[in-house]
Amino acid sequence: MTVLRSTLLSLVLSLFLGASSAAWAAGGHDHGPKHGGQFVEVGAEQGVEMVTSAEGITFHVTENDKPANLTGSSFRVVIQTGAGVKMYPLAVEGSTLKAKLPNALPAGAKVALTGKDGHGHTLQARFVKK
Repeated sequence: MTVLRSTLLSLVLSLFLGASSAAWAAGGHDHGPKHGGQFVEVGAEQGVEMVTSAEGITFHVTENDKPANLTGSSFRVVIQTGAGVKMYPLAVEGSTLKAKLPNALPAGAKVALTGKDGHGHTLQARFVKK
């Protein structure tokens, strides 16, 4: 009984310490989708949220948890579906990148955002549409 209790206590402590160290490693940042889309972290400072609609696709880009300044940047999106692969240029609007699409993206579509920000740094993010 004592061995079982010790093992259980060790497991609970490990889980607690693992969860708290993960929260500490995040530095208290509020990562995650803020516009109802899918979010990925890119490197230590940037994040990209993909939001899709029947009319198009929008990417919200953050830097240090704040809207990124994308002035002077150039991006495109590559979308792979069962119908093939298509590439679309993205229009820059503040901290967002937008493209109109001929059809809504189906679930399972593979989406790759690629380009350079206004500082000339490469930014890439990959998604699979849920």
